[in-house]
Amino acid sequence: MKKQNDFLTREEALATLGVKVATLYSYVSRGLIRSVPVAGTKRHLYASEDVERFAARGRGRLPRSITAGTSMRWGEPVVASAITYIDERGPVYRNRRALDLAQAGHAFEVVVHFLITGVWQDTQADWPLADIPADTAALLASHAKAIAPDDIGNLMAMIALSLGMRARDRAEMADGTTVQMARTILHAFTGCLGFLSKHGRYIARKPGEPLAAWALRASGAPVTPQAVQAINAALVILADHELAPATFAARVAASIDAGLCNCVAAAISAHVGYSTGAVTDRVETQLFDDPRGGVPNSRLELVRTRGASLYGFNHPLYPAGDPRAEWILSLASGCGENDPSVRKTLKFLARLRDETGMTPGLALALVPLTRALGMPRGSATALWILGRTAGWCAHVVEQRMQAFMLRPRAKYISAVPNGG
Repeated sequence: MKKQNDFLTREEALATLGVKVATLYSYVSRGLIRSVPVAGTKRHLYASEDVERFAARGRGRLPRSITAGTSMRWGEPVVASAITYIDERGPVYRNRRALDLAQAGHAFEVVVHFLITGVWQDTQADWPLADIPADTAALLASHAKAIAPDDIGNLMAMIALSLGMRARDRAEMADGTTVQMARTILHAFTGCLGFLSKHGRYIARKPGEPLAAWALRASGAPVTPQAVQAINAALVILADHELAPATFAARVAASIDAGLCNCVAAAISAHVGYSTGAVTDRVETQLFDDPRGGVPNSRLELVRTRGASLYGFNHPLYPAGDPRAEWILSLASGCGENDPSVRKTLKFLARLRDETGMTPGLALALVPLTRALGMPRGSATALWILGRTAGWCAHVVEQRMQAFMLRPRAKYISAVPNGG
């Protein structure tokens, strides 16, 4: 049982830290400062040990053991990277802001090349067709029926592993064909949206077809200029977000010389976890699926009682709201202005923000966008993986160049008390 002085009131914590309320809440949501509710009230108390640790940052350098112990929980940077910088306006890819690239209509293909190589070339917008190896094509054909929407991530991971078989991953590392292999992976992933459609099969790309247009066509959605622009912008915004858990998984695999396909498969396996990529499926089934075509008031209570983080609200890096999600929601609003269900969904999110201060994240933005475009359920997850594959490939290349193994140490805590 904790003693009362092990915790501080909100006012005491704010005074000790010398920060605003929003900053304190940001520390709590990131798991850096523990808080406990006060029974029978809406108040919380804050662990004095954690508060003092953060206050010490303003008085001098923290002990190395404390810094290292908290670095894995939204703490101090642990890997040097020149790929993406994040501020309150979202990610910056090398020296170009992601939202600016999306709003300017730059092709996702160009951004992929830029992230991986560091070279901006507008000519990279028109990719040649990539050949899918015969054994991978056979694997795709063996799934020639519609899959469950929440299995699309598992299928894409399986395809990535298949592409790395028959020594192709070793050849990619030895021959320096990483960019070409990345394109092959993206080709395979885009066609996989066909498994979510009524066709229930892989849909091949047409010559000269942009990935955004292909993704729409494969999913069975109408291919219009507005829709293509929206999907392209979403893919650009999704392309990277620094050391997200799945990206870190890709870098760990790369640090021990795993091939690109294995690194991407490792990233997908981390991404579809219950707290990250799988949120899109939960948003679709629990928040936005309503036979009456709207979002009933009961959904508001569901978010309040089960928790904002469960549905992708309040990203820790964006206390004032995720600008990436806001832009994607604006795309959904433009594309779905004549869809009553989309309008009700957007109104529901606005109400949550106004009444509770909850700000939507990517999962909550991608679902309305795919619905506004007429894409099938599961498309939000597939698009997230498709877009983020660009960043995963870039981080794999960078980690290889850094040439060291990512192997943090654990602080052992004995399960047997002293003298026990």
